[in-house]
Amino acid sequence: MKKHIFLSLLTFSSVALSGCYLDLGFIKFGTKPEEQEEQKKEEGGKEKEQSSDILAYDEEKQAARIKEYYTSIDESQSGDALLNALRTLNLANRTKTVGYKQMGTSASGMYKYTDYDPTTVKYTSTGVPYGTKIVSFYSGKITTSFNREHTWPDSRGGNKVEDDILMTRPTITEENSDRGNSPYITGMVDGHNGWDPVAAFENSIGVYKSIRGECARIIFYCMTAATGLSLSDNTSTVSNTMGKLTNLIEWACENPVNDREKRRNVGAEHLQGNRNAFVDHPEYACKIWGNTNAATRAACSKANYPTK
Repeated sequence: MKKHIFLSLLTFSSVALSGCYLDLGFIKFGTKPEEQEEQKKEEGGKEKEQSSDILAYDEEKQAARIKEYYTSIDESQSGDALLNALRTLNLANRTKTVGYKQMGTSASGMYKYTDYDPTTVKYTSTGVPYGTKIVSFYSGKITTSFNREHTWPDSRGGNKVEDDILMTRPTITEENSDRGNSPYITGMVDGHNGWDPVAAFENSIGVYKSIRGECARIIFYCMTAATGLSLSDNTSTVSNTMGKLTNLIEWACENPVNDREKRRNVGAEHLQGNRNAFVDHPEYACKIWGNTNAATRAACSKANYPTK
């Protein structure tokens, strides 16, 4: 009988004194204060580690989603056949566009899902990531107030795609006002004859890593998002035309897809239902435009991307 009472006392004490420490001489309950502090430090470290982990792009989950998204694409296709297949896919999946005005010019707008600073990430009740601060497109500077950049300039046909959040990007004023409606051309900083974000900002406000590649892949995406647009090395043609195509292929091949682009695809699919195919499959650009000339073939070959 005494044994049962003693065991009951032990059971009760271990529960009632959880988080406390009691030393009765012949028996001790709980954890010493200094040991409790050590446990808290260890647990705090684990929480911090988990918080950092959730900021990472879930490669395994997205790999499965990418495979599922592109099941209708015939990987043997190239050129116009592949471009048209990607247009059909984009049209089928883009159930709506955000709308140019609805994108907003503050961190509370729709860019919070696509261009957020990952150190400020939060999650909706359904698990969709968003942020409380925005990463400016060209410089990578963190901001909460910005302009909207037509990556494909409005006067060159960008108005056909301006409601699509995969084309427009948030930029601080200094970035937005420098380019104007220029096409992308390596080494150029002139606001009329061509523009290169690296040449323009590398030695001043700075540029985001792989920015040239991002620019190119957005321009390629626009070709799947609207009809009546074209890419060319002849950048003197303004109406519905962008380039310089050779440089864009070179930029895409030399600057691999970065984590920011991957996060944008997740956010865009949440908002519109569609993705930028040239982020998920960067090799598609070479399969469509890689045979344009010797320079594009060389760039694709160096990146180990097929041209057919």
